[in-house]
Amino acid sequence: MDEYRLDIESLKNRCTLEGIDFETTADVEAAKEIIGQQEAVKAINFGLDINHPGYNIFVVNFSGCKELEYIKALVTKKAQQEEGSADWCYVYNFSNPSKPKYLKLSAGLGREFKRDVEEFIDNIEVDIGELFAGEEYIKQKREIKSKYQEVSTALFNTVKEKVKEAGYLLEREQEGFAIIPIKDDGDPMKEEEYKNLSKEEQSEIEEDTRRIQELLDQAFTKIDKWNEEFSEELEKLDYQLAKKVIDIYLDELIKNYSDFDKVVDYLDKVREDILHNLDDFKANEEPSNSLLFLAEDNSKDYTTKYEVNLLVDNSEIEGSPVIVESNPTYYNLNGRVEYSNKSGELATDFTHIRPGSLQQANGGYLILEAKDLLTNFKSWQLIKRVLKSRRLKMENIGEEFDKIPLATLEPQPIPIDVKIVIIGDIELYYLLYQYDEEFKELFKVKADFKREMELSRESTYQIVQFISRECQENDFLHLNRQAVAKIIEYLSRRVDSQKKVTTKFTIVTDLLCEADEWAKLKGKDIIDKEEIEQSIVERIKRCSNYEERVQELYRKHKLLIESEGWKVGQINGLSVLDLGEYSFGKPVKITASVYKGNRGVVNIERETKMSGKIHNKGLLILTAYLGEKFAQEVPLSLSASLCFEQLYSGIDGDSASSTELYVLLSALAEVPINQGIAVTGSINQKGKIQPIGGVNEKIEGFFKLCESRGLTGQQGVMIPIQNVEDLMLSDEVIAAVEKEEFHIYAISHVEEGIEILTGKESGSLQENGRYPKGSINYLVQDKINKWSEQNNQEE
Repeated sequence: MDEYRLDIESLKNRCTLEGIDFETTADVEAAKEIIGQQEAVKAINFGLDINHPGYNIFVVNFSGCKELEYIKALVTKKAQQEEGSADWCYVYNFSNPSKPKYLKLSAGLGREFKRDVEEFIDNIEVDIGELFAGEEYIKQKREIKSKYQEVSTALFNTVKEKVKEAGYLLEREQEGFAIIPIKDDGDPMKEEEYKNLSKEEQSEIEEDTRRIQELLDQAFTKIDKWNEEFSEELEKLDYQLAKKVIDIYLDELIKNYSDFDKVVDYLDKVREDILHNLDDFKANEEPSNSLLFLAEDNSKDYTTKYEVNLLVDNSEIEGSPVIVESNPTYYNLNGRVEYSNKSGELATDFTHIRPGSLQQANGGYLILEAKDLLTNFKSWQLIKRVLKSRRLKMENIGEEFDKIPLATLEPQPIPIDVKIVIIGDIELYYLLYQYDEEFKELFKVKADFKREMELSRESTYQIVQFISRECQENDFLHLNRQAVAKIIEYLSRRVDSQKKVTTKFTIVTDLLCEADEWAKLKGKDIIDKEEIEQSIVERIKRCSNYEERVQELYRKHKLLIESEGWKVGQINGLSVLDLGEYSFGKPVKITASVYKGNRGVVNIERETKMSGKIHNKGLLILTAYLGEKFAQEVPLSLSASLCFEQLYSGIDGDSASSTELYVLLSALAEVPINQGIAVTGSINQKGKIQPIGGVNEKIEGFFKLCESRGLTGQQGVMIPIQNVEDLMLSDEVIAAVEKEEFHIYAISHVEEGIEILTGKESGSLQENGRYPKGSINYLVQDKINKWSEQNNQEE
């Protein structure tokens, strides 16, 4: 039995920091790289370097705030080596106002272009206003007007003379001219006098009136033509004078942006639109009778359409943009067209277009978290559509579901060239890979970050460097050697390994933050081992309320677990309760009842559908072992039931399969088991013990139960030998083992375990095909043979 008992050196790998020379972390150069992830970093750099469609990156097993900072820093380092990305603007479409056009400019020019256009509009607004209000313009306009007034007046006077010679008078009315006959005495004829005329005289007057009307119509036709010519000549004057003013500013502006054809084309259209809408720039007086508080504001800013909507400004970015979108909703990714309320109606224009992360990251990199991306409606579909089409069409979400299409803006789609980095867990990666055919074509680079890394001198030094950096960046107190060693041991415990540590270094940051607070409260200027231990203990206390309640049930014997004595058909198994932030070991009693029959081994949990597939598999393996071991000559004639006592929730996993076998052998052999020893480990069909998870929690869970009742020196836990290198037990357990008050046994086969549990020889098969008399195997075989004979006799 002593040969299977572990010494204290095997129970924990104590970190000595051997070969690393420093007194405190202040003496160590701060780390700048991601620790222990060379292959993953290499994959990310490969994905960043390759410039082909589909080579976007999915980072797995690397999520959290600190990890996100690492990824951003890695991508930013690459982005800063690249040329600056473009600025993007939206401008008015003079051909189709509902479809604004984009302009692409070099980084930094977008802001300058917007400012230049604003100055240009401000300048011509003033200059054109002054131009049309100036004496020179008024004089030229008056001369043109006088020219046309003279010919029009002369023509009208000629018509009046002809009408007078014909004996008629023209009198202006509201809607034209009245033709009135003149009597012999020179007075105009009245309507009563006209009615008293003979029909012949009336007919003569009507004929004269018709001829005179034709004459007037001809005159007015000429005058209308002259009015058109007057307007055209006046517009030509306005056009020529205004064009000179506009060209002064615009030609210089076009020269500055001559490398951008779309910008030049847009400015030419601005020139033509202003020249065709010069009345907007002429000074308009407010109506003198309008009331300040009652008059409705129907004014419209005619210069709005000349504004530049600077959508993306990369003037202050070094290299390519790197955008981290923490809330990847559809609109946060795609951008949006906003609306404003004007007189109770929703209105919008191109100046209300707002960018999303995809536009801001255009030409650079966009970092997203998979869980957030996939849980936002239509965001994943948007990302795939953009990556496939390499352009972004800004449209409102859900338009395809609207029964009545709404009139809205349709901004010109922007070409998109963006590298997307998604961070998520491995389960999400394989779900997407399996069920989304487009995923494997769009995310061809997988960067798999390890959840743990080998503990070596190099990696240990890197951890010390990391701790040094965290202390500097967060203004924590520095740590001495003992405190650093304690942290590294804690990191090993988090992965249940003596040879590895977790790579989730946010744990370190949190631990440093809490230890720093404890040290400062004590007035220390450095963090020591005691503060690290205190932080770990306090963290456990905050999470261990449920464990304390379970231990209380053990102490009050409400959960029936025996930790001393000997019992037939009873054994203490070990399970782990995982509460997410905290897990702990929970001992459980397993019992076996055997009797004559042919039902075989019945698992009560399976019969009540409380066990999972893996646990059921373990039971079948157990049955197969019994069959090979004891049913070579006779049938395996037995009926047995196994039960996890006082277990009211489901159970899964095969780590109790060896425990179930031990208790079954005890019941069959009628040999008691030491109740002071708890067991864990799975088996294969040949009886070999296989490793399990949660070994530290399981050992400590049973130790706490025994300690609360008083350690007897006969208690302990039996584990698979493969789990020895996973032991990172608490100092309390190690101290008890050192005093021989508690024991840890490591075995490789069922027969070793049954000998420890019963104190009896298991028994090897002899040359005569029998087991040694009195051995466990002999007693089991004898019972099975006896039942088989009885069954044969009864048949």
